[in-house]
Amino acid sequence: MPFVTVSPPQRAIFIGVLILLVAAALRLPAIGQIPPGLYHDEAYYGLDAVDVLQGHLQVYFPANNGRELLFIYLAAGTVGLLGRSPFALRLTSAFVGMLTIAATAAAGRALFSRRVGLLAAAVLAVTLWHIHLSRVGFRAVTLPMMLAMTLWLGARAVRTGRTRLWLAAGALYGLSFYTYTAARFTPVALGTFGLYILIASGPRTIRPHARGIALAVLATVVVLTPLAAYTVSHPDVVLGRPDQVSIWNPAISGGDPWGTLGRHILRTLGMFFVRGDRIWRHNVPWRPVFAPLLGAAFLLGVGVALRRARQNFAAGLVLIWTAVMALPTILAEDAPHFLRAVGMLPVLAFLPALGLEQFQAIKPQRHEDTKKNDSSFVSSYLGGSNTIGVLVSTIAIGLELVSGARLYFGPYARDPMTGYWFERGAVALGADVNRFLGIGWSGEASPLTPTAGPEGCVYIEPVLWEDWPQVRFLVAAPERVTVGLEAKQEPMCEASRIAGALVEASCGEAEWRPIAVFLWPYGDWTRAWALLPHPAEVTVVEGPLSQHDRDTEPYVTYLAFLAVRPGPIPPPQARLTGGVEWLGATVTPLEDGSVRVRLRWRATAPLAGEYTVFLHYLRDGQTVAQGDGPPAMGRYPTTLWQPGDILNDDHIVPGVGPPQPGRDEILFGLWNPQTGEYLSVLDEAGNPVGVEIRVPVR
Repeated sequence: MPFVTVSPPQRAIFIGVLILLVAAALRLPAIGQIPPGLYHDEAYYGLDAVDVLQGHLQVYFPANNGRELLFIYLAAGTVGLLGRSPFALRLTSAFVGMLTIAATAAAGRALFSRRVGLLAAAVLAVTLWHIHLSRVGFRAVTLPMMLAMTLWLGARAVRTGRTRLWLAAGALYGLSFYTYTAARFTPVALGTFGLYILIASGPRTIRPHARGIALAVLATVVVLTPLAAYTVSHPDVVLGRPDQVSIWNPAISGGDPWGTLGRHILRTLGMFFVRGDRIWRHNVPWRPVFAPLLGAAFLLGVGVALRRARQNFAAGLVLIWTAVMALPTILAEDAPHFLRAVGMLPVLAFLPALGLEQFQAIKPQRHEDTKKNDSSFVSSYLGGSNTIGVLVSTIAIGLELVSGARLYFGPYARDPMTGYWFERGAVALGADVNRFLGIGWSGEASPLTPTAGPEGCVYIEPVLWEDWPQVRFLVAAPERVTVGLEAKQEPMCEASRIAGALVEASCGEAEWRPIAVFLWPYGDWTRAWALLPHPAEVTVVEGPLSQHDRDTEPYVTYLAFLAVRPGPIPPPQARLTGGVEWLGATVTPLEDGSVRVRLRWRATAPLAGEYTVFLHYLRDGQTVAQGDGPPAMGRYPTTLWQPGDILNDDHIVPGVGPPQPGRDEILFGLWNPQTGEYLSVLDEAGNPVGVEIRVPVR
């Protein structure tokens, strides 16, 4: 039975929806977690978005080397709707990326054909460069969107001559200067394209469109005027960053700008299918833009564009645009740099699309009856393309999808270095603050961090608050955070003040408050002790590791002392001499094959000495590993324990592997390394029965 024939518009809609579904599947899942963390540039966009929500509207945002406004105003919508989180910030990029793909299909159709538009959209949808750009909160993602929309309306304006299309294209082009710094090179690309048309065909080609071009220029000038006025009054803010990274800066070129220029040209030419951006924040390091098969289509597309350029101005535009918009990365440090080269997108996607279209256009010799049998389904859905060409295109795009997705969502997402480059430790700090306060996003918080609720207060060392904008963006209740380790003054009455966590209320009674103290772990962290309330359940947490670009070794991001109100206290499972009770133990397996053993101690009397924990992990009665060490990693010694305090004492025992209930036990106790004294375990009558506590692992 013959298949139902579909019209070209129906076919285009079906394929376009399929492309957008694939694009969404690559951009939306786990968008707040992959890549892990939130780079400080992203956090600054979030802080500016919060300022916008608070009514502080600006034409240009000067912080962090200056930023254009479009992404920030878009992000203000998602942050205002969903709250302060990496998900909310990056969701803006995902939506912009999806719109860019749709606009690329429309622009490709207007410039070339419906088939080229769909192929370019499919290429862009699966290209790892654009996938990653759509999953991080960088303003650069908005430039390809505005360029695609401008090209679409501009091509339609040339074709129809409609005034409103010329005005819309000009307005969108003016708006592109509010996206990313690389947009400043687009006048060079357009000027070169205009010169190319004059040389190729003379003024007669441009003359019929002179009025429309003038209208577009007028619309551009109107839209651009506020930014131009700001630039004139603040040239150092808007124009300062390019000078810092330019190869003409001796600090960048090492005094050899021309040699650096030559090397950068070669590296940029190789970015397409040899070696791409090395920076983890921009790319899976060194991966080229295209996998081999799509890279071959790119080369074929370059040849097709070169051959058509004299008769087809759109082909010339693609070549000129790609070459000129490579200048931002060629002329700056770290070439190839995928953010600075982002102005190539989405035009770059037209080149492999032209190559794939050329392959589909090759008509194989077939018998007449084969043509008849093939025409009903293949021609209906593939628009007359030959089946082999369609299969090659599908395989090329499919391999790009599979290879990029496996690498990106697999090794790249799991590699600790990705988290370091996206400053995951700072994100965990903000999440820990939120979890303790019981408000806001806490997706990256440590599972060891307790929740204090509405009565909780946080002290944070200034270096952590000021150096990590992620913390300032993510913390949902900054009014409950004291920057500094000085006791906060409360306006309750003239005599009221916080001394640690005890507040002298107007009635003369003391108010107990949960306190969290976050410190730089390589300074004097003992200052936190004076701020903690008593009695309290105390947990000491070391934050995850961080490593800046130029650091040789990772370091602990922060240290947290967390004191909450003790809950119902279970009967002790063991009593020790000296005034210590053991309340229980939990064993948690970790990803690296180690286990975390949490021992819960309760003080019933002050301890005079500094005791440490001996901890043996047994399997079938034999010691397989040890986790000896002072309580709370030595951060909260036993001399600080006061009657009623509970300490959650965590020990990492390496090399254990998955716990095996029925075979595993832990053996532990307390002793004083200075005197050799062990705290004895007492029986119900209070008599010593040994120095070891031995419990099975469940």
